[in-house]
Amino acid sequence: MERMLRNKSAIIVFLLPALLLYTAIVFIPIVASIYFSFFKWDVISPMKFIGLDNYTRMFTRDSVFFTSIKNMMILLFVSLVIQQGLGFLLAILITGSIKGKEWFKNIFFFPAVISSVAVGMMWSFIYNPEIGMLNKLLEVLGMSSLANDWLSQPDTAMWAVSFVVGWQYLGYTMILYIAAIQNIPAHIFESARIDGAVGWKVVWHMTIPLVQPIMKVTTILITIGSLKFFDLVFVMTGGGPANQTQVLASYLYGRSFRQFEYGYGDALSVILLLMCLAATVLINMIFRKSSIEY
Repeated sequence: MERMLRNKSAIIVFLLPALLLYTAIVFIPIVASIYFSFFKWDVISPMKFIGLDNYTRMFTRDSVFFTSIKNMMILLFVSLVIQQGLGFLLAILITGSIKGKEWFKNIFFFPAVISSVAVGMMWSFIYNPEIGMLNKLLEVLGMSSLANDWLSQPDTAMWAVSFVVGWQYLGYTMILYIAAIQNIPAHIFESARIDGAVGWKVVWHMTIPLVQPIMKVTTILITIGSLKFFDLVFVMTGGGPANQTQVLASYLYGRSFRQFEYGYGDALSVILLLMCLAATVLINMIFRKSSIEY
């Protein structure tokens, strides 16, 4: 094995299939999308080069584009609060002295392995204004005035969908934090307790700094996942009502495959790619000097 690892030709042979596959399904489509974004094209008619007109239209004449950006920020905010905040809190509790740890792990992680279509359909029934569990629960609690048509009202629809996204992937983030906490050497916590640190002081001064590498990873995963999120929005609202739950991924899908504006859809996808790259760079810069080695 050591001789093989020193053989550069062997390394290239093993890497080449994966590199070719990655190039075919990732790099080439990205380059093609950038190229087509400079054209007006509906697949049927010949392509017409229009330069930066798709981007000019996007930033000057397309109000739905800015609505989709706003909705992405709402989704990102809710996902960070639920997945990062609650996910870390659950990880702290489960790695403590709580009974039934494995049961709680399975319960909270289970939604992450369910099909998003199934999750979307289930929560659509929960949010249903007539037969939905949420409105019925509010009535039982004497708060019927708060009952709403959650997915049909512009003020609540995006927040309702964002909550479901956070709920579904909460367990995934929790499992990553559990693994990170369990990987911290026990003697570090023992030394902290000897020095008088107990309870949340240990969490604040020891656990949080030591799990910052995985905190960076989860922040990147949540951010990129929120920016390019599509499936639950498509299943639960289809971007409605009146485009009030459109996110960039669902909007470019509609422009490309429903209205056959492939050039404009590619321009939207380029903006989405740039946002994901910028977010990744920014998060890495924020966490660059905050990691602690042990």
